[in-house]
Amino acid sequence: MKTLVTYSSQTNNTRKLAEAVFQSLGGDKVILPMAEAGSLAPYDLIAVGFWLKAGQPDPATQAFLATVQGKRLFFFATHGAAPGSPHAQKAMAKALELARGSEVVGTFSCQGEVAPAFLEIAAAKNPQPPWLADAPAAKGHPDQQDIDALKGMIARLGL
Repeated sequence: MKTLVTYSSQTNNTRKLAEAVFQSLGGDKVILPMAEAGSLAPYDLIAVGFWLKAGQPDPATQAFLATVQGKRLFFFATHGAAPGSPHAQKAMAKALELARGSEVVGTFSCQGEVAPAFLEIAAAKNPQPPWLADAPAAKGHPDQQDIDALKGMIARLGL
């Protein structure tokens, strides 16, 4: 089985998860930023990492998923929102919707530290985004506990 691990990362949080996914996988594998992924034809499994923007996968990920058909996918995401929050669930649901025509074998998401400059912009909005209250708890994430949880999920899925 040949696997592509690809990701979109604005602050390196999702890149950190992508590296953990890559390390956890066996077999023939490649890791590339989403912008460099190229043809998906050679891959049996594609692990897709993204960050959230406005409660959805980031624009680059949405464009990427529009090109994917008939593949096995594993999604992983980072966000400022609390784990399991409606905001995080809505974003993963959107990713699943964009993946119609492919088989999603698993999903994982965790908090990722939000850049201070972006926190200032979000705090100035009216109304403030729903995830903003959760953002202080995202400081330092993804951490080793998040990485271990992701690796455990990949092992349980047998990827």
